[in-house]
Amino acid sequence: MIIPTPTAVRCVFLAVFLCCCVSAEAQNISFNYYYKFEPAMMTEPPNLGGLDVTFPDAARKNGVEGTAKVSFTLGEDGKVREVTLLNDLPFGVGEAVRVGVQKLSFKPAGFNGKPVPVKATLDYIVAMVYDESDKNVTKPKITSMPGPVYPQKYAAEKIKGKVAVSVMFFASGELKVGSASSTMPKEFDKAALEAAKNIKFTPAVHKKSKQPVSQQMMVEFDFKP
Repeated sequence: MIIPTPTAVRCVFLAVFLCCCVSAEAQNISFNYYYKFEPAMMTEPPNLGGLDVTFPDAARKNGVEGTAKVSFTLGEDGKVREVTLLNDLPFGVGEAVRVGVQKLSFKPAGFNGKPVPVKATLDYIVAMVYDESDKNVTKPKITSMPGPVYPQKYAAEKIKGKVAVSVMFFASGELKVGSASSTMPKEFDKAALEAAKNIKFTPAVHKKSKQPVSQQMMVEFDFKP
């Protein structure tokens, strides 16, 4: 995120990535969304409130996956305008996302203290995520996992141990790093989280459909001085 100085005039690109998961009958449903703001002349970026989307029950029951895309303008008057559904998802998901965007609350972007409009798009990604214990799917195959960088401030103490990191392996080949769990100093957790971002993998596969699926799994990183 680029935040300009109060006296500067710059073209600004802002992005937000948020994620949450809720339980479904056989797996979890992952909702990931991010905003892309078109370059604009501003000295203060817009400040958005949370996105509230009511996910339709029909979509949940029918296992809807994919990306809904919406374009819109954050007006200088604090109102959302020109909301357009660019990419729909079935069973009312696209419309639910459009309504959520229409209801966004925000503080407008500013240019030298004066509110200005900003155009933006929202990608709302829905994915079914299987637990690593689910016997209906294979596990993701990790093809490359660089070792973590050992925190030098603890080199003299020669601390050893493992850090477990929660990683979401998406069917698309992308991954999202979650939280770290260990009894080691926080610097080791941070190092493990950074290392996890560089994992390369082949997605999990559903044994019946033979299609790639998303799966959440714990990955361990071993620290040795």
